[in-house]
Amino acid sequence: MSNNELIAFFDFKRDKFGELQFGVRLLIPKTMDHIALRSMMIRRPDEFLEASDTIHNLLNGCIWMGHNITRVDIPLLEAEFAKIGKRPPTAVSIIDAVHFTSSDTKLAKIAIQFGLGRQVHGSYKDCGENFQAIMNCESLLSCLGGLPEIKYEDDVHPMLSLIKYYHDEAVNTKHFSELALE
Repeated sequence: MSNNELIAFFDFKRDKFGELQFGVRLLIPKTMDHIALRSMMIRRPDEFLEASDTIHNLLNGCIWMGHNITRVDIPLLEAEFAKIGKRPPTAVSIIDAVHFTSSDTKLAKIAIQFGLGRQVHGSYKDCGENFQAIMNCESLLSCLGGLPEIKYEDDVHPMLSLIKYYHDEAVNTKHFSELALE
């Protein structure tokens, strides 16, 4: 399986001590089974240089997913790669769960209660906690009457498809707003 067929569910943050933390789960989109887990603390700038090839190999060419990664994780990742003079990894596409948690749906409210996006400590553990919140939501879908009436992708797990739907809707709305301002 090539990277462009995988979802890299990740967090890349600076913690309260100024240290970088990276956590990633490489997921099979249809089943949400992980094929790799990796986390690391990067305490010194020279450690990022050592870890950069591993981070690049894990993320490059994957679909990137996480909570608030567009605003927080990706800019930090790009900045750290720029500091060492290396090209950052690139995503096939991006799914930011922040649009799902902002959707004001029953399931989004439950996801927040389960902890999706509530982590504030900048830890690589956020990756696992956010992923677990999504898995917990999936188990409650039948209690909520099943999935909302949206178009789902056949080759993507329903929860991932739902989160992607809200991401795509937010991106499209922003794009149309920018066009209207031109």
